[in-house]
Amino acid sequence: MDDVARQLSNPADWALFLDIDGTLLDIAPTPDDVVVPPSLPEVLDALTARTSGALALVSGRDLAGIDRLFPGDRDAAGCHGAEWRQGGNLFAMVEAVPQGLVAAVSAGAGQLPGVRVEAKARSVALHFRDCLEREAEVVGLANAVIREAGPQFQLLEGKSVIEIIPVGATKGEAIDRFMCCPPYAGRRPVFVGDDITDESGFDAVNRAGGLSIHVGEGPGTAARFRFQSPDWLRHWLASLERSMRGISGNEHA
Repeated sequence: MDDVARQLSNPADWALFLDIDGTLLDIAPTPDDVVVPPSLPEVLDALTARTSGALALVSGRDLAGIDRLFPGDRDAAGCHGAEWRQGGNLFAMVEAVPQGLVAAVSAGAGQLPGVRVEAKARSVALHFRDCLEREAEVVGLANAVIREAGPQFQLLEGKSVIEIIPVGATKGEAIDRFMCCPPYAGRRPVFVGDDITDESGFDAVNRAGGLSIHVGEGPGTAARFRFQSPDWLRHWLASLERSMRGISGNEHA
């Protein structure tokens, strides 16, 4: 962790992109059960200030869900990049998920005990953490719904979840969009994630000469660094903020 922190010590050089579930926060049985450590929002706010605003949350949650965990008008990409907020302005790839698609997913999931449907602003997720043996059935249901919905939707696989999202929505694309605009433009990106859904983000920052960090155990990843757990990451972020604070203080001494 110290080696990475030293590389990031100059806050003017870097842009920070952070996944939430399994990365900033420990995984919980359901998305509503996650716990935000009391000190974490303050650390994120301080890092945002140290980087002149170049910090964004990049999550599978929708923006409303992100805001419930981390209130405020912070930059963020939700639904794997299908919607995003930058500088207080809202953008989206699609208006909303069609109600017919949500209804079809819910009806199909009703025949699969243990599968839970999460309807978001721009996507629909099928969680099967409590019934891993149903993965093939969940994938089959999602593919059937996508065939009926048309070519504007695609399937995204994550940890014990299958999600139907707009075509072209990836965390890598979300990071690339942020990096085209101030205060991100001209900086080197850092992305921290934990899931296969984060691999496009790792690829994006690697192409840009940034730093990619995978949290937790798991199979092969494009990330070039690895932290053991969300708790490690939270401690590292607090240490990084202290390091940046020291640099800033020296510049104004």
